[in-house]
Amino acid sequence: MKLIFSLLILIFSSCAQRIKAPVNRMISPEAIGYGLEMEYKQTGVSEGLLDFTGSRTDNPLKMGQIMNREFLLGLGVAQRADIFIRLPEQSTSLLGVKIQVLGEPTKARSEGHKLAFTLAMGAERDSFEGTYDVKLKSDAQDFSIIHGYRPNSWLLLYDSISLTKYRIQGTVENANPSFSTNEFDYTAENILGLQGGIELGGSSFKLKLELAFQRITWSNTDTKNYTSFGYALSAGF
Repeated sequence: MKLIFSLLILIFSSCAQRIKAPVNRMISPEAIGYGLEMEYKQTGVSEGLLDFTGSRTDNPLKMGQIMNREFLLGLGVAQRADIFIRLPEQSTSLLGVKIQVLGEPTKARSEGHKLAFTLAMGAERDSFEGTYDVKLKSDAQDFSIIHGYRPNSWLLLYDSISLTKYRIQGTVENANPSFSTNEFDYTAENILGLQGGIELGGSSFKLKLELAFQRITWSNTDTKNYTSFGYALSAGF
């Protein structure tokens, strides 16, 4: 397990050449209820490309949207409390906790309303080479509230709202003398996310389908809105 976890960190977190923020989340309002859960996701991601045109380090980011992979590992440490790590491909990993405050955990398969919240934080360092060699560090904080309704044992409907903050700081290692500074600093505060989806299956295997919206504003960059469809496959133990 330790080897698998190390390989996942290497595959999903290395060589980040753009600033990326996942749009989809696929997080259930149900806690695991003791046990382990592993999840593979295909998520929409907003990305900002660093632009040093004019020997400037404060140009607007060149924004776009792509699909990326994400891996999640969750551990149920109490009947209604999980700890988890999110490993988005080429983006900041997040370590967090989920607390379910309404309804029974996923293993109970009980009908009715569910409610949970998550708190997560992450920090990473990275570098990449190109026309300019860049070293950067990233910090992220994330909060979400997730509501759901289970009409039967194999179907869960959910909706959620999230607020996220990213800060990216770094240096251009081979900046030429025309640069006024070789340092850059971009922040996106209060990134708003809205998600809605369905979860199909039992406690051992699940399929999630989700439509998500993101409103994001990076420093020196116009506000952008993104919509994405994503899916996830998970296995519980």
